[in-house]
Amino acid sequence: MSSLGDSVKTSAPSLRRAQLLLARQALEATLAAQRPADAILQELFRANRQCGSRDRARIGDLVYGVLRDLRRLQAIAGEAKVDAGALCVLRLLDLVQAEAVTLADWGVPQASLLAQRLAEFDPASLTPAQRDNLPDACHARLLAQYGAEETAALAQALRGQAQVDLRVNRLKATRESAQQRLAEEGVAAELTPRSPLGLRLSGRAPLQNLGSFREGWVEPQDEGSQLIALLAAVRPGERVVDYCAGAGGKTLALAAQMQDQGELLACDISASRLKKLRPRLERAGVNGVSGLALPDVEAMERLAGRCDAVLVDAPCSATGIWRRNPELRLREPDFAALQALQLQILDDAARLPRLGGRLVYATCSLMAVENDDVVAAFLAAHPEYRRTDAGAILRAAGADWEGAELRLLPQRHGTDGFFAAAFERG
Repeated sequence: MSSLGDSVKTSAPSLRRAQLLLARQALEATLAAQRPADAILQELFRANRQCGSRDRARIGDLVYGVLRDLRRLQAIAGEAKVDAGALCVLRLLDLVQAEAVTLADWGVPQASLLAQRLAEFDPASLTPAQRDNLPDACHARLLAQYGAEETAALAQALRGQAQVDLRVNRLKATRESAQQRLAEEGVAAELTPRSPLGLRLSGRAPLQNLGSFREGWVEPQDEGSQLIALLAAVRPGERVVDYCAGAGGKTLALAAQMQDQGELLACDISASRLKKLRPRLERAGVNGVSGLALPDVEAMERLAGRCDAVLVDAPCSATGIWRRNPELRLREPDFAALQALQLQILDDAARLPRLGGRLVYATCSLMAVENDDVVAAFLAAHPEYRRTDAGAILRAAGADWEGAELRLLPQRHGTDGFFAAAFERG
């Protein structure tokens, strides 16, 4: 049962004034700080413990809805001065039927001016980038890569909500036993179509309240991310490096593939992120992972030419995960700087595999400049590496994939957007 205030009587979907106020606060903070919306919402809910689960869900849905539609909403508002609260109201209202009295009831500044703007607005005046809620440069690149029809479908998919995928931890459960246990806990899950480790939930679920999660049977991980970890083709007893470990989702997947046998090193430039990985490792029953904060020249020298597999999940524009992190689309990525960083990281990581060792380059980017172009430049600079068939590697791991590289698109595959290529050192 919700615990905040009385509903406002308007033609908009029922929403409580207190919910709108908190949504506005979260949206203002997100737009001002360009921090992840989920982190800001968590802070807001901790400071407002009177929020029930229904309140949190509705506030979060509204904030994410505005972010996924921000450019269009701002274009509709035009020169009318709108704050974050007005953007929330615009998201809620049927814009064609919005009236000044309705906007004023919601406390929208300059309600009459905005109502006039809405009455006169012609949707045909929106640019394709505004309509699709994409930064101009990103929209132009996607058009060049995919054409108008595919770009429109991709943009529509990026404005939707991402599904909830889980990776089954084979150190503790089979996919079938995990699916059955989730069902006993009241959570319906289907097998993911491509990853042999994945379960896809039919809706949201409070994972932290489920024994299957607390005991490490399952871990949230998009199906595409699961496939990237499988592409490393790691085996028990090997020496493996997760070169850009981040939050550690792929580290956990690699450890399970290795049956927690061998040497697995999780590297990242953020020591604090690596520390946060420890509880996840303990929950998963993983003991064979060590953390290493980069740069560490001595450690890299010791590892050079001695590793069986290295996974580089490189920093990128993150355009492929805009469904989950819509605030990331608020700024134009610096693709030249990102590509230079990606090539530098690949150059450094390429020193680590032994002869016959494996190297995987991956991003959560949709952009060829960060994917295909980086691969081409890397191979030109590193003749000691040859590209291997990603589809063959994944099929050997029990996955369903065809193609020399892994290229996942939300509108085609129902996953986040990912790219990955595999190499072998000769």
